[in-house]
Amino acid sequence: MKIALLVVVGIIAVAVVAYFLRFPRDTFISFSRPGGGTITFSRTGVSFEAAPDHYATNGFDRIEPCVSRLLVPANRFKFLHMFTPDGNRGFGLDAKDGVIWADLTVEWRQDAQREAAIRAFFSSLGIAPSQDYLAGNGGVPDATRILDYPVKGNAAEVTALTERILQELCGISPREALDISYREAGKVESRKEKVESEAKARPRHW
Repeated sequence: MKIALLVVVGIIAVAVVAYFLRFPRDTFISFSRPGGGTITFSRTGVSFEAAPDHYATNGFDRIEPCVSRLLVPANRFKFLHMFTPDGNRGFGLDAKDGVIWADLTVEWRQDAQREAAIRAFFSSLGIAPSQDYLAGNGGVPDATRILDYPVKGNAAEVTALTERILQELCGISPREALDISYREAGKVESRKEKVESEAKARPRHW
C-alpha cells in the first residue's frame, strides 16, 4: 500500500515538474468556475479569482468608489476590471503606489481598426503607451496586442476618463449591465502576468 502511494506521489510530482518546465513562459490558460470566477494556469503557478459584482443597470455609478481605492498608495498591485456580463466588452485599470494604468487588449490580426481607434483615442489626449507588445493566446504566438496607458488625475477625473473609454472604445452605455471586480495582488504576482492572464480569460476586450 505504501509503495503504491509513493508511486502515485512520484508520478504527480513528475507531472507537476514537467508542466512547469514545458509550459510556455508567456502563455496563460483560464477557465470559468461554476458560479462565476476564473482559474488561471501559467508557468509561475495557479491563481483563483472570485466572481465579479454584477450590476443589472447603471454600473457606471459603481466605478468611482473603486477608482478611489486604486488611488490609495500601496506597495502591491491593485486591479479593477469592468466588463459586460458576457465578457466580450470592457477593460481594466491597474494601480501600484497610487499610479494607474488603463489596460486594453485587441486581437490585432482580426481587429486592426479597433487597435487604430485605441491608439488614436489616447494620442488625442497626449498619452503614449507605457506598454505595447504582443502576447500568445490559445497556443497562437503573438495573437494579442497588449496596450497599457498611464492615467493621471483625482478620483473624479480618472472615473470620467474610464467612462469615456467604456463608451467610446468598448461600446458600453451607462445604463447597461456591468460586471465589476476589484482585487489586490499578492506579492509574487506581477502586473504583466495579471494583464496577460486577463487577456486569455477574455480573448476579445472591446
